[in-house]
Amino acid sequence: MKQNGFTLFELLVALAIAAILVTVGIPSLRDMIMDNRIIAQANHFVATMNAARSSAVRYQRTAVICATSDFDAAVPTCSDSTDWSNGWIVWVDKNRDTVTAADEIVVVAPPLGGSVTMNSGVATRFTYDARGFGTSAGDNLSFCDDRSGETGRIIRVNDAGRVHVTTLGCG
Repeated sequence: MKQNGFTLFELLVALAIAAILVTVGIPSLRDMIMDNRIIAQANHFVATMNAARSSAVRYQRTAVICATSDFDAAVPTCSDSTDWSNGWIVWVDKNRDTVTAADEIVVVAPPLGGSVTMNSGVATRFTYDARGFGTSAGDNLSFCDDRSGETGRIIRVNDAGRVHVTTLGCG
């Protein structure tokens, strides 16, 4: 009578191969997820910049995108921080008083998730005029996480308010 099945040796070899594959595959999957998180958050910021520009044109008023530390307040306000990791807002100064009001808030972005940081060199805000042109000085914003030597993203905002995303080696 012929019996079908595996021997104990064959089972151990199969388990050893599976363990090796999992050991090699899990770290690269984690890196891929972290890379995609940075890319998604950088793309979200670019979309927010575009929303600020189009809102300025739509309302024919100055639009501001700025870092905030109170994104969950009833009326969030701009902070004077170059650390954008705590969130940011887009608002249109409809009544031209340079103060945020509830009906002027266009976008509220919460703090970045995970270990991702977002910092600018000097900019705490970017502004667009009624024609959609940037009226503030350009700057670079870097997206990195806690991995050393990994690839992050840098968003370059020029003086005209246009954005360009490239890779950045995070230290």
